[in-house]
Amino acid sequence: MAAARSFDEKRARIHALASASPNEARAELKKLLADKNGYLVGEAADVVKKLEIVELVPDLAAAFLRLLPDAVKNDKGCFGKNHLVEALLSFDAHEADVYLAGLRHFQPEPAFGEPIDTAAGLRGVCAHALFHIHHPGALMDVAPVLFDAEPIARAEAAAALGGSGLDGAAAVLHVKVLAGDKEPDVLGAAYKGLLQLFPERYLRLVETALLKGGELVVEAAALALGESRAQGAFESLRRGWEKHRGSRAADGVALGIALLRSDTANDFLASLVESAPEGDAATALSALALHRHDQALVARLSAVVQRRKSRRLAEVFAEKIGR
Repeated sequence: MAAARSFDEKRARIHALASASPNEARAELKKLLADKNGYLVGEAADVVKKLEIVELVPDLAAAFLRLLPDAVKNDKGCFGKNHLVEALLSFDAHEADVYLAGLRHFQPEPAFGEPIDTAAGLRGVCAHALFHIHHPGALMDVAPVLFDAEPIARAEAAAALGGSGLDGAAAVLHVKVLAGDKEPDVLGAAYKGLLQLFPERYLRLVETALLKGGELVVEAAALALGESRAQGAFESLRRGWEKHRGSRAADGVALGIALLRSDTANDFLASLVESAPEGDAATALSALALHRHDQALVARLSAVVQRRKSRRLAEVFAEKIGR
């Protein structure tokens, strides 16, 4: 009887199989997906995905469910489960049992101080997966995750709801915004989702956050408006600029304007570089670095910076745009 292979030997074999043909690798990868070690299972799942061995979808799903019990011991950091879900999604696999189990999985692991729940990101990925496969109960299953203890899970749930295309998802996100969240990234994902689903209805709600929120909320609202490129978003952001210019919140507003990627938005920021007080001009110039590959815009900004003879603007230009 052959001796059992060590962890390092199995890992080396997985890496070697990545260069094999699907037919050559299939049987051995099937066995490796049944391994008890979540890290090895996750690496095997990566190879299955790379080689596009769709016949192993049932084995990927079975491996995920098998790693749930005693998960801290067998799959530290949720490495295996995360990679298994990524592989299943690459095959557009309709494995609702897997995604629902992942959505409900918590994995507190020992750390300095309080335990860390390493399954938070997994819950977020599974929220997206349920909408991706158009699972009938996805809205009801994902909505409670907006009140998860972990910010990353809440933010990803909001993003999944925003991308769902469902009217009911907008109502849920609206309630979340009204309830509030201590993490601006979560609110930002909710704002973005609302603007994805019903931009005309929710533009004013996000603008209110832009005008009246604290610094981090202002930034979250500004980025959501910029990324939405919704009709009326520029006007909202321009009002936000007038409200917050000269403050630290102005950085986020300027970046939101740059994210609109429109001639009107870029002209507005460029005009600030040309004639606004130095601090506001520097903020606008930093935001326009997002378009540093636009040669015509860069040439315009370079000429303005030279004309203004501002050391601060010259330093921002050199650091952010580098031409």
